[in-house]
Amino acid sequence: MISKDDYFILYMDEKSYYMLPFTENQSFSSHRGNVKFEGGMEYGDKLTSHMGTDFYVLRPTLADRMMKVKRRTTIIYPKEAGTILLELGIENGSRVIECGSGSGSLSVLLSRIVGPSGKIYSYERRPEHQESAIKNLSKFGKPEHVEFFLKDPVTDGGFGVTGVDSVFLDVPEPWTLIDAAYDALKGGGFIGTLNPCIEQIQTTVEKMEQSGFIRIRCIEILVRGIRVKKNMTRPHDRMIAHTGYLLFAQKINQKPGLKSE
Repeated sequence: MISKDDYFILYMDEKSYYMLPFTENQSFSSHRGNVKFEGGMEYGDKLTSHMGTDFYVLRPTLADRMMKVKRRTTIIYPKEAGTILLELGIENGSRVIECGSGSGSLSVLLSRIVGPSGKIYSYERRPEHQESAIKNLSKFGKPEHVEFFLKDPVTDGGFGVTGVDSVFLDVPEPWTLIDAAYDALKGGGFIGTLNPCIEQIQTTVEKMEQSGFIRIRCIEILVRGIRVKKNMTRPHDRMIAHTGYLLFAQKINQKPGLKSE
């Protein structure tokens, strides 16, 4: 049963669906009529508008929650987000640094993955962006699992936490934070970055190689939908193509050029 302020998808078809908070006895108006939400509503229920159109009450995916944040910045898209989780080894109980809170899209996902035994440390240097991220997290994520910092680790002495499992950098100049990330990570820990331009990746890789990271690899993820119709199945005319290059690596305990004692 859906409770007050729980989010749900009101679905008619792939072109007409809406993510809404539940309030008993309120209604929603669309070009296909008014739909009233009554107590006892459950995920999977069918609702019929006053014009006779059927809508369905569906549980939102994590991708839905990420995409519905109010945006002040470019967000991390679901097509990258799943790979970020896998490549950075993020799971229940992980301690993760996120630098570049932005609109909080990734914060929403991470907060739900690490659970109550994990922690997200989210850094943002612009107060208006941090405010937006906090509001979006309160709506769609688990704010109790996230600690926000209003600071620039480049100029403010690093991240101030150590022994974390993973670091993800969503900033224009990630190479300036590689040393700070190294200091924050535990041995063998994971680092990831996302940038739209290959020149940013080239500079970051060079810095990683100098700073004690190996297993460095860069990937790009493209998603193309398929329109499925009898005897007419083919790719969609449009696709979600380039949004950014993902870069991943892991920390080793001895930096290049340093001799063991």
